This record gives sequence, C-alpha cells and structure tokens, in this order.
Amino acid sequence: MIRVRRSILLSCSFALAGVGYDQTGAYAQTPEATRPKRVVHRFDFDERADGNLESVPKYWDPLRPAGFPEFAVGTFDPQIGRLAPPSFHLASSGRNVAYQYSGPATQVRQDTDYRIEGYIRPDRLIHARACLSAYFLDKHGHPLLETLVRTPYVGGDGESDQWTAVELYLPSAPPNALTIGLTAWVLQQATWDTSVRTRRHIDHTEVQAGAWFDDIAVFKLPRVELTTTVRGNALPADSSSRLLIHIADHEYASLHGNITITDADGRRIREVPIAVTRETMRKPIAIDLDDLPPGYYTGHLDVLANDTLIVSRKQSFVRLAPLLGSDDGLARPFGIVIDPQERSDPVTELALLRNHAARAVKFPIWPEQTPTTPSLAHRQETERTLQELVKDGFALTGVLVAPPAEIARRYGAYTRSVVDLLSDEPSAWREYLAGAAAPFATTFRWWQIGADGTSSAGSPVEFATAAAQLRDALRPFILLPRLGAPARSLDEPASLDLPVEQITLTLGSELQPDAYADAIGRLRAFDYDQIAVYVPPLPQDQYARLARIVDWSRRLIRARYAGADVVFTAQPWHVRETDYGIVTEPTEEFIILRTIADIIADGQPGPSLNIADGVRCLVFHRGNESVLALWDDLAPPEGRDHAIQLGKATRQIDLWGNTTPLARDEHGRQIVHLTESPTFVDGVERWLIDFRTSLTLSPDVVDSGTERVHFTIESNYAGRVSVSGQGLLDAPSAWGIAPHRFPINVIPGQANAIEFTLKYSHREPSGKKTIIAKLNVEPGPYYMEVPLTTDLRLSGLDVQGMAIMEGSDLILRHILSNRTETSVNFRSSAAVPGRERQNKPFTSVLPGQMQTVEYRFREANDLIGRDILLSLREMNDGPRVHNLQLTVP
Repeated sequence: MIRVRRSILLSCSFALAGVGYDQTGAYAQTPEATRPKRVVHRFDFDERADGNLESVPKYWDPLRPAGFPEFAVGTFDPQIGRLAPPSFHLASSGRNVAYQYSGPATQVRQDTDYRIEGYIRPDRLIHARACLSAYFLDKHGHPLLETLVRTPYVGGDGESDQWTAVELYLPSAPPNALTIGLTAWVLQQATWDTSVRTRRHIDHTEVQAGAWFDDIAVFKLPRVELTTTVRGNALPADSSSRLLIHIADHEYASLHGNITITDADGRRIREVPIAVTRETMRKPIAIDLDDLPPGYYTGHLDVLANDTLIVSRKQSFVRLAPLLGSDDGLARPFGIVIDPQERSDPVTELALLRNHAARAVKFPIWPEQTPTTPSLAHRQETERTLQELVKDGFALTGVLVAPPAEIARRYGAYTRSVVDLLSDEPSAWREYLAGAAAPFATTFRWWQIGADGTSSAGSPVEFATAAAQLRDALRPFILLPRLGAPARSLDEPASLDLPVEQITLTLGSELQPDAYADAIGRLRAFDYDQIAVYVPPLPQDQYARLARIVDWSRRLIRARYAGADVVFTAQPWHVRETDYGIVTEPTEEFIILRTIADIIADGQPGPSLNIADGVRCLVFHRGNESVLALWDDLAPPEGRDHAIQLGKATRQIDLWGNTTPLARDEHGRQIVHLTESPTFVDGVERWLIDFRTSLTLSPDVVDSGTERVHFTIESNYAGRVSVSGQGLLDAPSAWGIAPHRFPINVIPGQANAIEFTLKYSHREPSGKKTIIAKLNVEPGPYYMEVPLTTDLRLSGLDVQGMAIMEGSDLILRHILSNRTETSVNFRSSAAVPGRERQNKPFTSVLPGQMQTVEYRFREANDLIGRDILLSLREMNDGPRVHNLQLTVP
C-alpha cells in the first residue's frame, strides 16, 4: 500500500493559499449519463458491500501534524449522501481536519489529462472552510507539489448549505508520476485565510463544524493544447503564422473536434472541422492564419468523443499589419507601462515589445508585494532582455512601485508608500536598491519614484528628502541619476513642482481632452527635461468595446497632439494561468497602440484643419509630408464621406493598421470615409496644409445688423514653395459678395490680403457663418475648398432662446444677458408660422444683468418640427438687431 508522507500538510497548507485552477475543459458540463466511459475511479463511499467494515474509506488516512489533532476525525455518514448515503464526513471539533487518499486505484498514464469532480456540503461552516485538493504522487508515495491544485473554498456565512459541485484539472502527468493523490480539508480561519491581518484582528474558531464529501470521480481525458507559432501571440505580417492543435490520447475513442475563429466582436470568421487520427496525434494539426486581416481574434477549440464535448480550449491573438510610418527607434513618444502584477517571462516580453512600435517602456523595479524572489536565472534573463531593448533603441524607465516585499511584510496591513520609505534612514532600504541599481545602471534612462496613476505621496519636504537620498544612493552606480515622478491632473499646482527631471501626468477620464494642452502647459513652467503623460484605458467591464476603444485611442492622439513628450499607457497584454502554464495574450489595445505609435509618433504636432461640422482633423508634420488624424463626431454608424484635397496622399489607415485606397471626386479631391473612430491619412504634402491653414477671415466677429461688412482674407504662409492660381468666394445665396473672384499669388514669408465686401439681410439669423473659398492652385494643379468662418452676433450681449411644448401650448423663452458696461434696451418679437407676431420689451438691462421674456401660443401641435424666429431690435431705432432661429420640439 502506498502512503503519502506526513509532511505533505506543511507544504500543502502553504500551496493551498495561492493555488487555484483554470477551468479549460468542458467535461463537467456534460450530463453524466452521456459521458464517454473514461472513469479512472469513482468514490461513492459505499464500501460495505466490498467488505470494508472500518469507520473510514479505504486508503483514506488522517493527517496529524500540528493543528490537526486526533479528536478531529473523518467517518462514514450512513444517513447523508448526495444521491444516496453514505458520504464521508469530516468533523473539525474546533481544529483543522484533513484526510488524504493514496491508494492504487488512481494510477495514471503519460500524455493523459485528468479531471477530478466531486461534491462538498458544508456543515455549519461560518468562518471555517472546506475544499478538495489533488496532486500527482511518485512511485514512493511522495507528492509532486508543483502539480497541486485545489478547488475554491466552500462555506461561509450566508452561503448555501447544500451540495456544491467542485472540480479540479490535472494536466499531463510528469514522467515520475504513478498515481493521483486527493486530500479532503476542513480548515479553521487561522489556517485558510492567509491575508495580512489588520490591527486587532481576531481569528474565529468554530467548535461544531465540518463538511460532507461525496461522489468524487477521477476521469481521464485526452491531452489537448492550442497555441500559435509565435511567442506572445502577436503574429507579424512578414512571416507565416498558424494555430497549432496538439492532441494525445490513449483511448482512441472516435475523437473529433472543431476550431472556430472569432473576431473582436465575437463574429465567426472561420470554422474548421478537426479529424483526430493516430497520425494527427503524432504531430500537431496546423491552421493557417496568413489570410486574416490585421485585428484581434480568438481561436476556440472543442474536442468531442462521439457527440459528447469533453475538452475546450481557447487562444487569443492579434494579427499585425506591416509597419507603415516610423522607423525603428523613432517611436519613443509612445510607451508602455509594464504591469508588475501581470509579468510574463522576459523572453516573451522581449518578443512582444519588439513586435510593437512604441519605443518607451517602464519596468517595475520594486514591484508591489511580489510573492516570491526571482531565481538567479530569471534575473539574468531579465538583464539580457533589457540590454537587448536598449540596443534596439528603446528608452527605458525603472519604476520604484512600492517598498520591496521584504520590507512591506514588516508593516503588515499598514503599508508605507515608496516616498515614505525613501525619506527614511537609507540604511533601511539601500541594500534593496543596490540589487536593482547595480545590474540596471546602464539600461534605465530614468528612475521613477512611485507608480503611474498615483500622486507623488507625502509632503513637498518629504518628497524632496526622498529624491535627494535616492540620488545619493544611485551615484555609486550612475554618474548623474535622472529621476522621474508621477502626478495626477487633479493635484494642486504647487505639488507639481518636484525636484526631478521627468514627470508623468496621468490624464484620466475626469479631464476632457480639450484641456490636455493647458494641463501639459502648466508643467512647462517647472522646466522639466521631459513631460510625459499616462493615458489609462477605460475599464473593460464598464464600457462597450467600441466606445472604450474610440475614447482611448482619441485620448492617446490628443495627448500627443497637446505636446506631451511621451504618451504612456497600460501594458496591452494580459497573462492567463492555465493548466499548461502561463499564457500571454495581447489585447486589442496592443494592435491599436502599435498603429498609432507607428503612424504619428515621430511627427510633430501641427495645426488642426476645419473640414466640416463634427469633424476633428489633427495634423502631424514629418519633414515635407504630413499625417492627418481624423474622426467625425456627427457621422451615422455607417460613417460619411468627406472630399478633402490631400495632394499625393493615396490611402487611409484604420486603428488596426488596415489600409484603404482613397478614391477621388470629379475635382481631384480625395474621398475620406469617416466614422467616430479615428483614421489616418499619410503622405499629405505639407505645403498644402501650411497654405490652407494660413488663410484666415477678418473680422472673425461681426455685429449683427451691420448688413454691409468689409472682410479681408489674410495669409501668413510660411511654406517652402510659392503658390499661385485663382479663387472664388461662395457664400449663402441671399448674401452678396464683391468681388467674387480673385487671383492667388502667395510667396513664403510674405503677408497677403484679399479684400471684399459682403451684404446680408437684416433678418439673417445669428451664429457662425461660413464662406467657402474655392481655390485652384499650383503646384499641382489642385482644387480645394477652404471654409472661412465669422460669428454674426451682438457684441457684449449673450442671447439665448428656448422652445418647449407644454401640453398643446408652445412656450418660447427669450433670454438676454448684458456683458457691457452700459444699460441696454431692446424689443423682442416672436415670429411663428400662421400666428400673429408677438412683441415684448427688454427694458433697462443693467451691466451683468439677465432678463427673460416669455411667449405662449395656444393649440400649437401643428407647429412641432417647424422653425420659428426670435428677434431683437434696439429701441429708438438703434442699428443693432439679432435673429435667433429655433425648431419646435
């Protein structure tokens, strides 16, 4: 008889605290009656017919280390069972109790996976918990603890006291494995709850508590793995990539499968049946992925025996587009912040970063509460990875996220900030810093105090002390240490003046992108060498996919356009622990950040273009060419087309790197299709942008009622080529313009002006007015239309109107606010179709005062959707008038 060593508990009790399982199979969801006959052994604890007259099941032995006394026992319960009694009951009697199975009935085979299913029913477990664990045993009965898995804990105040199904998954047995061992546990709070205790915490002990265990079954399953051919699962465009399916099974029981590939929206892109034969078990089945367009995908694999689903696997990956814009090493204005809680192995991180275009990276040096100390081999691999990144042109920052785990454990639940620690006596932390500074002294450009997304904790004096002591501690390794610090947009301005060379400002959702330039501009006053920003994505579980991507991508673009030297964002991949080890999968943000960094990172922010209402067009200059980032806030879901003269530009590029050729209209302008999602157009001749944005209309504000206005189109063109041609001014049909046509002869560096006169009716509604300058210019020849705007309104006065349906009555409110320094008097009138005009006065409206007049029109349902006019005219035949057009809701 094989017996597990008694010392297993000491190892298992530690392992149980952090070990869970990843449910990657589907066997447990299959009705038991229809499952294939793959049962290795079933424990129904009905052993009397087999001659077992003892009080405990065969081969189940108690564990008796400290804390597991003899009076805490397990016995058959002949009265209670899940489907039928008996069951196995563990009674804690105020202490821990555990029984382990180490019999011969659970022998294993190589290249076979195992699933353990069972049921636990809590018995008055309020603070104590019950669980089941499984592991492989070698031929000597020694547990292979690296294979140990456990179920979630069962029990707790308010939890059900009914039978709870639990399951465990053991992947392919190691070569030295002989059998599967099981342990049933009932643990008091002091044992199972391994969290850091708060001050004055008292562990509760339950004297009368326990749990029933029943119908524990061990099933053998085929070994199934789903992987790609690329480390990190970011598939490059310049090499062939495939999904690989590895299947091994000793049953040969008519296995077959199906692989489905879905896109980011969950739509099925491809479905391929899988025939499992002896031949395919000897080598992997390959699914070619080269024809997939750039994007985010997930492969779903189902393996069936006959018609029963027994194993499911999934693998997410991104298909990358060819890099189109930046060269290696030029995309440092965009960066990635490595998550200390989701670290992959160094080789995988290197592969992911090399496949990206962002060339700035922040690595955690003192990661928060790391559970284990990295091995020497891991540290050496990390050093090699960082050195390779530096050779590849990456700008690296080391982040002191939190006090090292060894120091943090001293303070229990009352953790210190890294600023608090560094401002303390250096002898408390210098040796821990040396371990990081010595190997990384030549690789990190910056050393940041604190994690991004946080404020620089502590008082200004405390932070200054921390920074000074950190510099002194780094000088034995670095001649001139350069420090960085995090900050938040909500911080007080005085707290943003820190004694560091670099600052990273978090631009969260609380700050509108229109305010980015002001926020970054305030930091310029403090003379930092580098001003970076951190743009976190919106929470994935709170926002729809497309809304989240649109918001995040716009904020990245706007942050770079606002003048940030580097735009950082969160690590665009996640780490998933599976039965076969750690799987690193890129998120959809990986490919989107790559596209943005590739296209605009090495461009310098330029002007913005006025294209049409709702369209945002931001320009980034690259030498003699420009890149446009565009989106349309007013576009319908299917988008809308805009004709724009973009010179020699031939394509637009979406966020995923897909390119679309640009068609042209009858005038030779490119047709750009815009939605709410940003798109890019590269290869635009810069002189076109410089010439177009040099044209301005003066005056930009016209006092309504003037009726005849002298305008000037001014040009302060600073391009590199002279521009000549002809122009035509196009205004609303009721307006009169003279002259309509004008010559164009613009020389770089010389001011130019074109004068004309505009006439309009005194009934013209107020608001923004647009005159279109239609231009045919050389070199080219190119045709373009440039909208020039002026604001028709009453200077010094704010006028608003409101239309409300109250039952069948129409209520109109006319509101006048006086921002001048003198009293004003106006007559208000309301013109409604088919109704008599009504008039009311605004009398003696004092400076800073607001007055409102109200009109009521009875039985006005027929006016819904019609336009009405609210007018103002200055009393005593004054020249000023104002017309406000509203639509009845």
